[in-house]
Amino acid sequence: MTKASLDNHMATEVRLPQWSMGMDEGQVVMWHKQVGDVVAVDEPLVEIEAEKTTDDVLAPVAGTILEILVAEGETVPALTVLALIGEPGEAVASPAPASSPPRVQITPVARRTAKELGVDLAAVTGTGPGGRITEYDVHSHATDTPSDAVGERASSPTATVPLTGMRGAIASRMHDSIQSMAQLTLTSQIDATELIGLQQSLKAEGTGVSVTDLVLKAVAIALNRHPALNATLENDVITLHAQVDLGVAVALEDGLIVPVVRDAAARRLTDLSAEVRNLAERVRTNSAKPTEVSGSTFTVTNLGAYGIDGFTPIINPPEVAILGVGRATEVPTRDGNDVAWRQVITFSLTIDHRAVDGAPGALFLQTLAEIIADPAALND
Repeated sequence: MTKASLDNHMATEVRLPQWSMGMDEGQVVMWHKQVGDVVAVDEPLVEIEAEKTTDDVLAPVAGTILEILVAEGETVPALTVLALIGEPGEAVASPAPASSPPRVQITPVARRTAKELGVDLAAVTGTGPGGRITEYDVHSHATDTPSDAVGERASSPTATVPLTGMRGAIASRMHDSIQSMAQLTLTSQIDATELIGLQQSLKAEGTGVSVTDLVLKAVAIALNRHPALNATLENDVITLHAQVDLGVAVALEDGLIVPVVRDAAARRLTDLSAEVRNLAERVRTNSAKPTEVSGSTFTVTNLGAYGIDGFTPIINPPEVAILGVGRATEVPTRDGNDVAWRQVITFSLTIDHRAVDGAPGALFLQTLAEIIADPAALND
């Protein structure tokens, strides 16, 4: 949100904020104010949905709403001018033209409907404001398509899905991550028998703590001992963070989102567990705030529930490391002259070699293994 700089009598632009690095666009959900309304500084103007989060854009100045430029339901790129605030009669400057042709706007419901019906959105004519494609347009296109064409499309093994919205943001972020970093993945099988035993004991006592919760607590403690991994790299500057703000990847139907457990190392286990559940529910119901899904200093992603042993997680920039967690499996282990069955989990640590070398990464995994082998302190 910036003031127009043409002269002292120009109205103030209210722009769509870019709440996170991966936010490319946002949808106007609802305007709280209308043209002609008087607003105070920091008064909510409009509710925005972006990357499965919702939040209000606040008034940058006091004044009167002179013009609303983006209608409810419309999706526009980050930093788009949403409205103008000033005094009645003030000059209103037209927003600068975009450097590239504007994209056809498509409502989120229309995208989902098109995917379900196998409709190519490039062939749909929008009837909404400014040519926006609505759910009605998708249904109309599907209904108007000749039956032989529908049969041909149904038998075709291919389909097209626009790389936009959350999927587009993830694609852009992961591509930038791979292109801009020197990523190296270290893997380690860690004996988690005692950790799983502790979780079962707590469950029997009525404490609903998961194995993942215990792993997250162990990771947070290990990061306190290895601050080089609890870091971010931006503009050629490495920042070591004193507080562990732990990102926990949550899979959604159309992508992945990373809510953040603030000060995870300082939280009691039951508090951390409750916060993880609360954040996961908020992102799944699209009620998380942008501040709840940004600003992590280290990320943990768990694919164990999908039967995955080990994998290569991609770093969530500007962080310098990410930890992948696989499933727990039983393996035979020598116990004197006997064989004992132990539960092991494969941990995959990806580091940005520009900021962290392999040895510090290996030491972090060693510390994590020590904590998991003797997990009683996790429940203090």
